[in-house]
Order: sequence, then C-alpha cells, then structure tokens
Amino acid sequence: MTMTSCQKGAYAEMLFCAQVGYRGWEVYMPIGHAQTADVCIFKPPGRAITAQIKSASWDEAKQSYVINSSRGQSSKTAYAAGDFDILAAWLPDIEEFVLWRFDEICDRKRIRYSPKRHRAPGNWQLLEELVQ
Repeated sequence: MTMTSCQKGAYAEMLFCAQVGYRGWEVYMPIGHAQTADVCIFKPPGRAITAQIKSASWDEAKQSYVINSSRGQSSKTAYAAGDFDILAAWLPDIEEFVLWRFDEICDRKRIRYSPKRHRAPGNWQLLEELVQ
C-alpha cells in the first residue's frame, strides 16, 4: 500500500505517542495543524518536552535516510528556536525512531541520516537527558 506524505506523518505521530507512552510519558496533542510541535510529552517531576515528528525516506543511491526538517507545503521554511525541543524521525523500514535536540538541527530544511555514520536509532535516552 502506498501512503501519502500526510498519511505517513500521521502514522509516525501515532507510533511516537505509543512509544513514549510505553516508556512512561504522558502525551498531549495540540488541536489543529498550525502548531510547530506535533506533541507535548511530560514525565513528572521533569519539564514538558515538545516534539516535531517526521517520517524518513530511504535514499538507496546514497544509502541514507532523508528527513524533511522544515515546515510548509510549498515554500519550505526552517523551524526557529522555540518551535520544539526535539525532532523525532520515524525510520519505517527498521521500525524505529531517531531523535535530535532542536539545537542539533536548527536552520536545516533537510537532514541526511545514516545509522552507520551517525547516532544509533532508538536513542530514547535523549528525552531523559532533556528533563534533567
């Protein structure tokens, strides 16, 4: 089955919520589609963390994932400081997420990611590091 990018994004958001919920986080979702964060997660006694969730695509030629880390449908705009705390990218072929702090990806409209050259997927400890 082929999914549209909107369907892939919605699916990635649901999976992220399930994954963080399983890890003991409370999940809050904004109403509407104009917000810069897709979800807000909270685990007492820490602070709330806002997350932007994306679905990655595999680029066979370059042996890496491509994550569009921008907003807007036609004119892509980089996110600005304060838009969210973490970017979570769903890697559908291995059914795992990889996470970045906002300051690691700020001003980037596209991320090229390779588990062999960069951080390992499943780096959920980043969430705990942010609330300490």
